[in-house]
Amino acid sequence: MKHNNDVYFITLIDLLVQIVFLGLLLFVVAKAGEAERDAEPKVDQGAVERLLKATGVSNLTELTDELSKLAPIKELKGTADFIQRAGGPAAANQLVEAAQRAGGAQQVQATIQEGEVVRKLVDQAGGVEKLAAIVKKAEEGSGKPPCLYTTDGGKKTVKPLATVIADNTDIAFEETTPDLEQVLALLGTSFSSVQKVSFATFSTAFSAITRLKPECRYTLRLVERTNLVHARDAAGKVFYLSIIKPKPQNSVPGGAN
Repeated sequence: MKHNNDVYFITLIDLLVQIVFLGLLLFVVAKAGEAERDAEPKVDQGAVERLLKATGVSNLTELTDELSKLAPIKELKGTADFIQRAGGPAAANQLVEAAQRAGGAQQVQATIQEGEVVRKLVDQAGGVEKLAAIVKKAEEGSGKPPCLYTTDGGKKTVKPLATVIADNTDIAFEETTPDLEQVLALLGTSFSSVQKVSFATFSTAFSAITRLKPECRYTLRLVERTNLVHARDAAGKVFYLSIIKPKPQNSVPGGAN
């Protein structure tokens, strides 16, 4: 009988120890949960209410749904950053309207790309002033400047020395001019000796003018009545050429009976 009582008391003591251990365990778990809740960031309820009121929704879940309809949530921060950099919603809206007036985002991007190409070309040319000088030189004539020109509003226009007519064999001056007479005097020759000559004779007769007037070059108006290039090759060795190709004349039917 005494042995049975000992077993009973030992079992009771063991049960009490387990109960105490379980109680301590529950206490520790509860404290840990409270610590985690305390560590969570506090929600500014006032700020939440102001946000809901400004957006016209009743709760945060509805606000999240509305924002998701506008754009993926992960892209909203980038949109907000763009609006902030633009100077606010009003300024951002003005930028969007300006882009639409310009033809849309793609057109604006294409214009920007074209502008970049132009800027690079200008830089390669040596800047705006250098490019303007190149264009001006192209308008006035390449290579050496013209010996004869007129000026109108600061722009030079080439003045031909004379007009020559070329066929398959010869080059002939249409008439003499005061400027041509001065050139002939420099060459020590006369108009009659060059009025109509072969291609080779023409080049030889005027070749010395490039040495006598090295700082510039004269221009001839060349009326080309031939499909061959021999005349322009001969004259082009000495002069700049302003070439005129006469329109072919229609054949005239036979006369009336």
